[in-house]
Amino acid sequence: MLNNLSAIDFLKTSGDTIVNENNEKVLLKGFGLGGWVVLEGYMWNCYIEHASTSRIEDAIEYLVGPEKKNEFLNLYKKNYITEKDVKYISNNNFNALRVPLHYRDFSPNFMEFSTEGFELLDSLLIWGSRHDIYLILDMHAAPGAQNTNDFSDSKINGDSELFTNYTNQRWLASTWKYIANHYKNEPVIAGYDLLNEPARAGVANTLRNIYEQTIDSIRTVDQKHIVFIEGNWYGNDHTGLLPPFDPNMVYSFHHYVGGIEDTIIMYNQYRNGIALDYHVPLWVGEFGENSNYWGYGIKEFFNRNEIGWSWWNFKSVERISSLFSYKITDEYQKLINYWGGTAARPDTAEAFAGLMSMARNLHFDSCKVNIGLTRALSDTAYSSENKSFSNFTAPGLLPAINYDTGNNNVAYFDYQSEDPNKFSPETKSWNNGWSSRNDGVDIGFSIGGTGDYHVGWIEDGEWMKYSILSEEPNNYKVFLEVSSYNANGIIMATTEFGDTLGPADIPNTIGLGDGWRIINLGNISINKKITLKIEAINGGFDFKNIIFNEMDISSIPTNFNLLVYPNPLNSDLNIQWESSFASKTKIAIFDLLGSKVFEKNLISIKGLNQLNWNLKSSQDYKKVSSGIYLLKIKNINSELVKKITYLK
Repeated sequence: MLNNLSAIDFLKTSGDTIVNENNEKVLLKGFGLGGWVVLEGYMWNCYIEHASTSRIEDAIEYLVGPEKKNEFLNLYKKNYITEKDVKYISNNNFNALRVPLHYRDFSPNFMEFSTEGFELLDSLLIWGSRHDIYLILDMHAAPGAQNTNDFSDSKINGDSELFTNYTNQRWLASTWKYIANHYKNEPVIAGYDLLNEPARAGVANTLRNIYEQTIDSIRTVDQKHIVFIEGNWYGNDHTGLLPPFDPNMVYSFHHYVGGIEDTIIMYNQYRNGIALDYHVPLWVGEFGENSNYWGYGIKEFFNRNEIGWSWWNFKSVERISSLFSYKITDEYQKLINYWGGTAARPDTAEAFAGLMSMARNLHFDSCKVNIGLTRALSDTAYSSENKSFSNFTAPGLLPAINYDTGNNNVAYFDYQSEDPNKFSPETKSWNNGWSSRNDGVDIGFSIGGTGDYHVGWIEDGEWMKYSILSEEPNNYKVFLEVSSYNANGIIMATTEFGDTLGPADIPNTIGLGDGWRIINLGNISINKKITLKIEAINGGFDFKNIIFNEMDISSIPTNFNLLVYPNPLNSDLNIQWESSFASKTKIAIFDLLGSKVFEKNLISIKGLNQLNWNLKSSQDYKKVSSGIYLLKIKNINSELVKKITYLK
């Protein structure tokens, strides 16, 4: 048992808010560890029938036997979450993890108890206390199952037997009492989410009785921790559960359906109908499985109304809406194909190799971080400021999918940037290619060309922004790698400084995703950083890469439009010139005998440049005599001399 590890406080309820021991408000914000202990097939691309925890484990054991199954699961659970994962979420201003539990890890049989679950959670408690991350323990799989879905580890074609078998109800209560007794002195535990997504018709009274019995059991050993209760029908119907029946209770609901503007019903049902009417806090145990744009908008609604939240999900195999995703290895793909019915059963060695490769890829060091989602849920500037995705520095090749992070109409514009109709026939993906990133920008896998992905399904007027760095001011020719099935596409680029590249026609390359061609978009000068906005005037093409090649300007003359003033002068001299490119430039001043009295080497930027010279001192800090001087400005391709007169 890990007593008093944390410097963070016990939490409690105070009216409609959660507070710490100093009565300061705490909004619990973080992620759900779906697929860690309670397995779900879709997170593995393992589409076996009714892919529950038990059926997935049975399928693994069928292939590799019990010993290798346990070896794989041990590595899988170890790598799923590490201190590096916890540190990442803490460093990005999150403060909570919802931890789905399986009852059998604590009580494999009624009134029989095990320490297996505690041993699994021990490290997580240490990391949580070290990095100020609260844990909400969530009974995701209850005895008998609280719904008929695979994620409750229900039996295939079975019933939600938690509601039909009183022994299962007592089993749930005794399991929670056992857990609460173990963690009663642990402030890093924010509270107990008693039952994930119960769902069965006509059980309002039964659900209330289950909660009351469970809370009563917990309170015999633990009076400190918050209890979270979810409504019927997957968390959202709190009929029969009001008013509150414990002084330290939070009402929880889940939210997946509706767009970012569809919040009136949610406000009336939960904020007004529960929190304000009954003076009790709210917490969203799950929301997500949607775009970054949607996540930002819904999160903002929750924050405005002081509703804590947990994004679903934390880590999945090649899933764009998770915080972390990991690649499908070639070895693991064989298992996916077998489970999907498109390949023969692999032998034991092949199956075990596939499983272990997946478990290794699950580690933080091998995962891809959803930077856009991180910003959407944590950065207050997400909806006003685009930020670089890859810190690209020219020259070189910049993949089109590495557009900046930020909200729709900030870092990119796409007509479909959320799915407000999830779980309905009208559902539509915000990313038609369902790969690489979680924005409205549609990204697909590529055939041919340079790189694995491309931006596709491009419609008229859609655009993306790219932050481009240059180690020193320089000039670049800009090319695009594109593909199209017609010759109607037109593309152009602009910068925040008023530069325009293009518009350029997209050639017919005989099919999307094939026949990639390089087109010249134009020339650009970069001082230190620019934002390049690539826009489709006419869509209907694929876009894979932006290529920046250093530009040779040695044969292109410069019209300096040199201006020196005042002239004649008796004080400082202001030197002003223009340049069509970034270029190394030398400015020198000579007397009529050819002696140099001043010299400055610099890099002109594109546009207007200025320099000031104090005539009271020469290059070697000697006084400059009155008289006539010659100012020479020179770069790689041009030179200009101007006479100046100095009068004391």
